[in-house]
Amino acid sequence: MKYLLFINFSNGLMHNNIYDTLDDIRESIEQLVLDEELEVSEELMPITDDIKRHLEKSDDYFGQLSNGTWYHIQSHP
Repeated sequence: MKYLLFINFSNGLMHNNIYDTLDDIRESIEQLVLDEELEVSEELMPITDDIKRHLEKSDDYFGQLSNGTWYHIQSHP
């Protein structure tokens, strides 16, 4: 199974990409935090197993960073 990560940056720009694993998405979100010059230790970073459990019960997963940037994860056929 693959996964789609959609990012809506606080400045209005948007980005999406398809990933092979949730671990890859987790790494991408961590890199996003660093690129946005936020502190990883202060952000509520999702745990891969939590995302997986959530997607088993729901169609999508939503998260937000402290600067207003948000991301959306869903399974991709």
